[in-house]
Amino acid sequence: MTTVKTEAKTEKKKITHTWKPLFNLLKVSRVPIYYYVIYLVVSLAFSTVYVLLPSVKAQIIAGEIFDPSLVVTYVAVTLASTLLSFPLSFFSVYISYNTQRCLRRTIWSKIIHLPMKDLDEMPPTTLVSRVTTDTENIDYTISYVINMVLYVYYLVSMLAIVGGVNTSMMIMMALLIPCIIIANIPSHFMHNAQYEITTANANYTNYLAEHLGSLKQIKASAAEKKEDAANDAAAKACFKAKVKMAVLDMLAQPLIYGMDAVVDGIILIYGGYLLSQGILTTESLLTVYMYGSIIAVYSYQFVFCWQNVKQTQGGTKAISEIIMKEPEKMERKRTFDIPDADITLENVTFSYNDGEKVLDDVSMTFPKGKVTAIVGPSGSGKTTVLKLLERLYQPDDGKIMFGDIEAETIHLNEWRAAFGMVPQSSPLLFGTVRDNITYGVDEGVSDEALKSAMDAANVTELVDKMPQGLDTDVGDVGSKLSGGEKQRIALARMMIRDPEYLLLDEATSSLDALNESHVVSALGKLMEGRTTVVVAHNLRTVENADNIIFLENGKVTGSGTHKELYESNATYKQYVNLQKQEQRA
Repeated sequence: MTTVKTEAKTEKKKITHTWKPLFNLLKVSRVPIYYYVIYLVVSLAFSTVYVLLPSVKAQIIAGEIFDPSLVVTYVAVTLASTLLSFPLSFFSVYISYNTQRCLRRTIWSKIIHLPMKDLDEMPPTTLVSRVTTDTENIDYTISYVINMVLYVYYLVSMLAIVGGVNTSMMIMMALLIPCIIIANIPSHFMHNAQYEITTANANYTNYLAEHLGSLKQIKASAAEKKEDAANDAAAKACFKAKVKMAVLDMLAQPLIYGMDAVVDGIILIYGGYLLSQGILTTESLLTVYMYGSIIAVYSYQFVFCWQNVKQTQGGTKAISEIIMKEPEKMERKRTFDIPDADITLENVTFSYNDGEKVLDDVSMTFPKGKVTAIVGPSGSGKTTVLKLLERLYQPDDGKIMFGDIEAETIHLNEWRAAFGMVPQSSPLLFGTVRDNITYGVDEGVSDEALKSAMDAANVTELVDKMPQGLDTDVGDVGSKLSGGEKQRIALARMMIRDPEYLLLDEATSSLDALNESHVVSALGKLMEGRTTVVVAHNLRTVENADNIIFLENGKVTGSGTHKELYESNATYKQYVNLQKQEQRA
C-alpha cells in the first residue's frame, strides 16, 4: 500500500499574501463580473431606501405615530424592502452557482491539460477538493467582498445621517475606525492558519480515500493497530490546525463584539450629556441610538467578512498554484500525417518526481511494422519506456525520434491518438460496458465494429451473461467486474480504436489460460504490419518478437533476436531458462 503523509507540514517560508493568482483565475474562468456589478448597484439602491428606516422608527417611538405621512412612509419602505429582498436573494444565489460552474469548468480543464509530472505530485482526492471545495471558497470570497462594499456604504450613509442630527456625535462615532483596524489584526494570521487547515484536510482525505478502499488488505495484513495510529496522526494534524484557527478567532471575537460597547458608551455617556445640556432632543437621541446600534452591527459584520476573505484567500492558495502551472502544449510544429518510420530513443535519461533515475542514457530502436519486446527484471524501467513512447512524460535528457523527425515537434494530441496503450491493469471509467469500449472514439461506432472488437477480445460471451448487456453498469472504476473482465473490456476498447501503433504492458497477465489464448490470437492479427512494443514475461511472446531489448537497472544490456540474445547475454539466458522451468513446473 502507498504511504500517505498524515501530517500537515507547516511551511517554514513566509506565505505570500497576493490576490494576483485569484484575479487571474477569475479572468480566465470568465466569471460573469457584470452580474456582480448589477447585483451591487441594485443592492446599493436598496440600501439607500433601507437606511431611512431607523430615522422613521425613531420618530414613531418619539410619539409621531399619528402622522399619516410618517406611517405611510414606514409601511411603504418596509413593504418595498421586503418584496425586493426575495428576487435580490435569488439573484445572489444564481450568481453564486454560476460562478462555481465557471470556476469548476476552468479548473477541471486546467487539471486535465497539466503534464503528468505535475499531476503525479497531486493525489486524485486532493484534486477533487480543488474542483469542489476550493471553488466554493473562491465564490465565498467574492460574496464577502461585495458585502464589505455594501457595509461600507451602510456605515457612511448612516454616519452622514447621524452627522445631520449632530456633528459632534458623528465625530465621536469615528472612534469605531481604530476599533475596526485593531479587530482586523488577527485576520493577517488567519490566512496562514486556513492554508494549514486546507493542507491537513487534504492529507486526511487522501488517507481515508486510499485506506477505506484497501480494508481487505489491512485486515489480511493484521495492520489494524498500525492504521489506527496513522489515522490518529492524520486527524491530529487537522485538530492542531483548527485549534490554531480557533485561538485566533478567540482573540478576534472580543475585539469585534467590543464595538457594541464602544457605541453604547458613546451614545449613553456623550449622548446623555448632550441631552442634559439641551443640545440633543429626545427624538434626536433616539435617532442616534437606532443608527448607533446598526452601525455597530455593520462594523463587526465588516470585520467578520474581512476575516473570512483572508481565510478563503489562504484556502485558495493551492488552487491558485495549479492555475499558475503551464499546461501541455498540444499544437506543435508539424502534423503526424507523415510516412511511417522507425521510432528511436536517443540517449534518454528520465526520472520521476523523486529524482531517482529510472532510465539512464538509454538508446533503443523500434523498427516500423515490427514487434519489439522489452524484457528485464522488475523495476528496470520497461513500463516507463512505454509511457515515454506515448509521450505522457518527456525525457529529462535525450530525445525521441520518429525517423529523422524529433517527436517533440509533432502535435501531441495526434501522436497520442495514434498509439493504443493497454496497461497491465486497466481501470474502467464509471458508466456502462458500451461507454467503456467506445471511450475515446470520436465518431459513432457501428454495431458491426463493436461486435468485431468484442469477439476479438473475447468479451461477447461475458456481455451476453450480463443483465443489461452492453448497457450494464460497470460500477466505480469497474468495481463490479473481475480483473480479467476489466482487462478484456480494455482490450476491446483498444481494438475498436484500431491504432496505428500498439503499446502492450503485460496486456494478458490478468487473463486465464483460455481467455489468454483467444486474446493473444486476436492481438497477433492486430499486430501484423504495425509497429508494436510489448512488455511481457510470457516466453512465447518474447520468442516470437522481431526484436528484443533487455533492460537492467535502467540501462540496455542487450538487444537482438531471441536466438542472438540467448547466445550473447548471460542474464537473458538465465531469464529464459527460469521461464522454461516455471512452465514445466
